[in-house]
Amino acid sequence: MPGASCACAMARWNMIARETERRSASRPAERCFAFLVPALMLWITSADAAPPYLTGIVEDGQAQTVEMPRLPGAWQRSIEWMAPEGSNVSVGDLIVRLDPGQLIAREEQATIDLDRRRQENERRQAELDLAIMDAETAVLRAESAVRLARIDAEVPPTATSRLIHSRAQLTLATAEQALERARAEFADKKAENTGAQESMKLAVARAELEATRMRDALARTQVHATKAGFLIYAESEFTGRKTFPGDTLSSGSLIAHVASREDLRFRFRVHEADILKLPVGTRIVVVADAIPTPSIVAIVDWTSNQATEREAWSRGGYFDVTAVPVEDMPNVFMPGMSVMAELDR
Repeated sequence: MPGASCACAMARWNMIARETERRSASRPAERCFAFLVPALMLWITSADAAPPYLTGIVEDGQAQTVEMPRLPGAWQRSIEWMAPEGSNVSVGDLIVRLDPGQLIAREEQATIDLDRRRQENERRQAELDLAIMDAETAVLRAESAVRLARIDAEVPPTATSRLIHSRAQLTLATAEQALERARAEFADKKAENTGAQESMKLAVARAELEATRMRDALARTQVHATKAGFLIYAESEFTGRKTFPGDTLSSGSLIAHVASREDLRFRFRVHEADILKLPVGTRIVVVADAIPTPSIVAIVDWTSNQATEREAWSRGGYFDVTAVPVEDMPNVFMPGMSVMAELDR
């Protein structure tokens, strides 16, 4: 009977094996998923453990930043000329010249309008002065007429005829009324002059403001260096492409920087997947792309609050991160130099 028991046991194992094969063949997705889950967990674990990838540049914290100004007439403007990148510039040197477009014609027209307004005001003021002078002369004549009429009216009726006395009284009354009208006209002319002067001053002020605005706008098409240093062309935060002469940019877009070695620091672009690994205070080791040695230790001192896309890199967002060196910056580090960094172990 032991042989029979063994045969029964073998039969049961064979049946279980066939059932297992049948179920496995009918459910391949479950087998695949069971295989992928550990692999996926391993990939997630390794991704979290991977150090962040940092790439950036050396920058001057006190650099002069040149942006596309907001000028009248257009929200975009072309760069007509720029000083060569990397060139040394001194305070007052011309570094960027923008295409003025219609600003020259508008500045000339504003100047012409201002001159015309001033000439019109001079003519109008001369007319008002003449009218005031005529009104004042009329008052003087009316006062003289009243004095003469009063002399005749003061002659007593016993010294002349009643008719002449009555006529003298009527002449005096008429002269006094004419004097009142002349004085009222004189007051009206002076009030008109006061009101006209305020209006003329306001008109000239508006014309002067427009002319000044056009002159300032035209002057802002030429950008001069306010500090000595190196000229570095700016990089678009969206495309990663540098700005060059001939480009058309919207108002507020970065054009260039004038940097020196006075206050060097590092600026990195960090992918949104790595930003939580770089809180403020994190120590990193920075090396220049072109010169692997020496390296320098820096501390993250600021991170941006919002990520921006960079079309040339990926669809993900990138945060700005700045770091300051904990020691004197080696002389090989210059503004605009590309650098890489990793966490300080």
